[in-house]
Amino acid sequence: MRLRAAGSWLLIAVLAGAACGRDGGAVVLATTTSVEDSGLLARLIEAYGRDRPGAAVRPLAVGSGEALELGRRGDADILIVHHPREEEEFLAGGHGEDRVPFMYNDFVIVGPPNDPAGVAGAGSAAGAFRTIARAASPFISRGDGSGTHGREMDIWSSAALVPDDAWYVEAGQGMGPLLQMASERRAYTLTDRATFNVMEPRLELTILYDGDPALLNIYSVILVTTSRRRAEARELWRWLTSERGERVILGHDDARGRSLFRTDLVADRTIVEARADGEVADDNDARSGSWSTLRRRFLCRSVPPRQADPACS
Repeated sequence: MRLRAAGSWLLIAVLAGAACGRDGGAVVLATTTSVEDSGLLARLIEAYGRDRPGAAVRPLAVGSGEALELGRRGDADILIVHHPREEEEFLAGGHGEDRVPFMYNDFVIVGPPNDPAGVAGAGSAAGAFRTIARAASPFISRGDGSGTHGREMDIWSSAALVPDDAWYVEAGQGMGPLLQMASERRAYTLTDRATFNVMEPRLELTILYDGDPALLNIYSVILVTTSRRRAEARELWRWLTSERGERVILGHDDARGRSLFRTDLVADRTIVEARADGEVADDNDARSGSWSTLRRRFLCRSVPPRQADPACS
């Protein structure tokens, strides 16, 4: 993919220029593949390199599940992920801290323009999946433990189905290659809107279903507790959740001028700034109520109630 290749060369150039970082090492940023496939990762690191000339960042674009596993092993310093249920388990295990939902878009169900299964007439995401299963139409799954795969599994569960027939294929691929595969096979799939919008001109796929609240796609940034470069990782965390980071994210459009991500999750910036300074809110802290409210507003509606953030209760 030309976009991915260009982004990769840009990242290499930024990292090479930043090789004189403070300790000669780089902060390892493990991020979901959709951030790379949409082109946002290159934009973020390019802008961060301009703002922090002495900083060094080594990005690893993997699925959210793999990114969280890298954090558990201590092989990453900071994460950008979009798998709320696994993020909560990660935090509960003491592996991460200062999780901030800092941008979002949504998932969409895409497929062949002639829509042989009739997905466009579905009343919900679960209903769309039931329609695909009933018609035994080809469906390509990430099948890789990513945030997209996790959300897909949640929707199948809501549909009371376990897809295991020949029409259902687990690709084990990132979002970009999976969309290409679905296009070639005239199959349905679940994708984040940003990656689809960027790749749409090269695909024979169209958005057939969107708008269900269950398709909200929240990206969070998390500091890894075992980071060997905590100060540098926190500086990157601070920048990503700052107004400067927000401007870069909002300025990243596709070729048709459509915004790929939104950032109004960071509704109370004073809370984020306090946490960037290392302050820890407790039950008696006047700020903690606002922080809990922020978490409830955006995390409680992103997963089924039984799997939601503890703050939801």
